[in-house]
Amino acid sequence: MDLPEDRKYRYEDCKICGTCLMSCPVLRLDGERAVIEIRKLRAGQESYVLRKCTSCHDCDFACPNGCNPSGLILQRWSEVYSSKGIPARARYFLPHSKPNFRTYLIERMTPREKGIIRAWSDLTPHEHVCYPGCNVIATPLLTDNSLFKGLEIRGALEYCCGEMYYRMGMLEQVSQVAKKTQGYFEKLRARKVTVLCTAGYYMFTKILPQFGAKYDFEMESYLPMLLEKVRNGSVKFAKPLNLKVTVQDSCYGKQFGSNYLNIPREIISKTGCDIVEMKYSRECMLCCGIGAGFSPYSAYNPFRLLSYTSSVIREAKKSGAEAIAVYCSGCLQMFSTCMTLYKPSIPVYHVIELMQLARGEEIENFHSRVGKRLLLGTLRHQTPSLLSRKRIPPPEILS
Repeated sequence: MDLPEDRKYRYEDCKICGTCLMSCPVLRLDGERAVIEIRKLRAGQESYVLRKCTSCHDCDFACPNGCNPSGLILQRWSEVYSSKGIPARARYFLPHSKPNFRTYLIERMTPREKGIIRAWSDLTPHEHVCYPGCNVIATPLLTDNSLFKGLEIRGALEYCCGEMYYRMGMLEQVSQVAKKTQGYFEKLRARKVTVLCTAGYYMFTKILPQFGAKYDFEMESYLPMLLEKVRNGSVKFAKPLNLKVTVQDSCYGKQFGSNYLNIPREIISKTGCDIVEMKYSRECMLCCGIGAGFSPYSAYNPFRLLSYTSSVIREAKKSGAEAIAVYCSGCLQMFSTCMTLYKPSIPVYHVIELMQLARGEEIENFHSRVGKRLLLGTLRHQTPSLLSRKRIPPPEILS
């Protein structure tokens, strides 16, 4: 199965200049090495890039000719996964495997958290629903506040948007997700869906329709919804935070343009925070660390994931910020996990939590609990297979 046409690498347009790989904040290659590696990728040869890339798609924005170099990397990864299968240790991180890192977390949640998630599994049709996505399902307390009062939230882990499969190059699984999520939304009969995750918003609007999904409803990201509440005065901030923060961008934020990247920054600024940018941000940002697991050569090696996350934390501290602000719950979980080991650390807040604090509301600090449980689950279920050479076939999602 191939990538959608507008995501494919454009062989004929590529000048093999190496700009894409030189601009990558992970690879940091010099000009000569960048040209060598892009030639290897084009020829289907082993490349350093295939082992180190975090599939954040920064390279697409650096390419002067719009050639989609990330599409070439995903194509090569897809070929490896299709021909050799998946290292067994990756099973624990695949969305539809059981157990996986999210099911482990949910099984150990408080009764309050479990109750919130159970309510989201309701299939009663509703005209306007909020889709949480897997990452928000793993942190349900983010939605248990006045900002989401009156909104019907619907979702379950089994209806994952498939962004992890997409970034691994597992395109057949993406196609299966397209069919499964279409069937799910047809049951809800919603006319409008607000997606509480930038990754999910990208998948539902830009990718899954190109794999056959037909969503017959209006779709929006939750960020513009929250910003509109701030602008129209329905959400007021009575307690300025006076906090210096740096923003960790979602890998997908840049896909919607600079104006989208400005939305969380405007919200955060209105809470009374002063924003300082990390060296790598916006269209040239560092992945929070989860992307270090996507390549067939990493297959969610926990040491690689935490190593990449700790490097982002170091960049955040270099910026002079007092805290990290995120608008992706997946980033929040990666930082929370790494910070159980990385000392001295720096506080991390979701944009929703900053809004709550600026409204004078108390927030429950669940981050440490989530981080410890994710780490313990990985140690128990995944680490024992690190040395195994066993490989498994790609998962079947439609049963």
